[in-house]
Amino acid sequence: MQIGIDFGTTNTVAAIIGPDGKPVVLPLDPEAPESGTLRTLLYVERDGLIHIGSEAMRLHRDQNVGRIPRFAKAWVGVIDIEMGDAVVKGYEIKGGAMSVEVFADVDADAPGRLLHSLKSPLATEYAGTKVFDHDYTLEELIAEFLVRVRERIETLTGNSVREAVFGRPVVFAGAHLDADNQRAQERLGHAAELAGFTRVVFEQEPIAAGLAFGASRALAQDALAQDAQDARALVFDFGGGTLDIAVLQMSVDGSQQVLATGGVAIAGDHFDQTLFRRAILPWLGERVKWGPQRLDMPTHLMDALGDWQDVVTLCNAPTLAHLRQIHADCTSPIRILALEDFIFKGYAFDLYSRIEQCKRELSAQRFAVTAFDKEAISIWQPVTRGQFEAYIARDGRAIRDMVQETIDRAGLSVDQIDYVIRTGGSSSIPYFVDMLSQMFGKARLTESDLFTSVASGLAVRASQL
Repeated sequence: MQIGIDFGTTNTVAAIIGPDGKPVVLPLDPEAPESGTLRTLLYVERDGLIHIGSEAMRLHRDQNVGRIPRFAKAWVGVIDIEMGDAVVKGYEIKGGAMSVEVFADVDADAPGRLLHSLKSPLATEYAGTKVFDHDYTLEELIAEFLVRVRERIETLTGNSVREAVFGRPVVFAGAHLDADNQRAQERLGHAAELAGFTRVVFEQEPIAAGLAFGASRALAQDALAQDAQDARALVFDFGGGTLDIAVLQMSVDGSQQVLATGGVAIAGDHFDQTLFRRAILPWLGERVKWGPQRLDMPTHLMDALGDWQDVVTLCNAPTLAHLRQIHADCTSPIRILALEDFIFKGYAFDLYSRIEQCKRELSAQRFAVTAFDKEAISIWQPVTRGQFEAYIARDGRAIRDMVQETIDRAGLSVDQIDYVIRTGGSSSIPYFVDMLSQMFGKARLTESDLFTSVASGLAVRASQL
């Protein structure tokens, strides 16, 4: 069966080739079938049950939000350390090897744990994590997600699914060398094997988006009208985790030749974090001074708030005790209470979701508000499009340079690009639409299906194979 799977940082999409030879996007999420997308979320319950997509999000909210954690010491393991000779209070202590038991604070009543952005660490040294009493490698976590995707495809199509074409970014998040990208692809391939796939072929995501564009026959109709046999296209694939570029020589029959590719690990999630740090952190105590010396808030604490999934690392008894100490003598006790609720009552995911919504609203209007009112958290933060664009301007310049470098490597000039194909949710941000319009002219810009074109193109590639 001809199947393409776009395993994305934020969303996952699957497509097949229908009876008419055209790609068909499958409704993977039964709670949101019309979207054609499945949130790349994994929720692991204490009893080992695992859920994905909208169901994972709903269960996380139902079971965790507003709940007060109860901390208990849990045995982690034994570590061997080598001690040197020392003198303590006048007593000589001989060094040597010794074993030390390690304990950690855990939320003894936590009903489940939500994990997201499973794709992002593939190119890094991140090995995995412990979820309750089970040690998961990163590949095993991804496999838990992918096996459920595979089973849903089988249910929707009525066919056994063991082969698929998977998308991969040109440059994986966190990759610095070609070897990092190769390792990331191998790890994703291993995860797919663990999920029951016996044959996996990889295609770069912007190339797949170009195939989807060719399959739509829009290019063929335009080219025939101009009595031309081919055209040059630049694919601007801007999703939640990465930005990928491909310069393609496209024929009227939909076939294509890759002239150059490029990519950077800057994308939608990065902009969410920037918006959070610049606009929301002050509401959560960033500028609070505390203690008789009016100290700044702990740097490690503020840094960990930048990604909602890192907030779980702060949910422990020492952090709670430290916040209570700060609250007793500080310049804004209400901000510290808000921070405590944010960390310990499960509001991080919902607040970050509201920030992501604010970012999307700024693509349609020039002013948006992040409003969030839960227990001690009371946020009402207006943001203009101009402010947001100032926040991301430095990244924008890096992206523009990367687009130009990719065109240069293709041996072309900007004037020789006939089509600029935008796909991925972040490609609709006005800052980047304007940037591409300035570089290429507005007439050459075309918007592909923002969230499903890569999966459709992967299905096309599967049919060619």
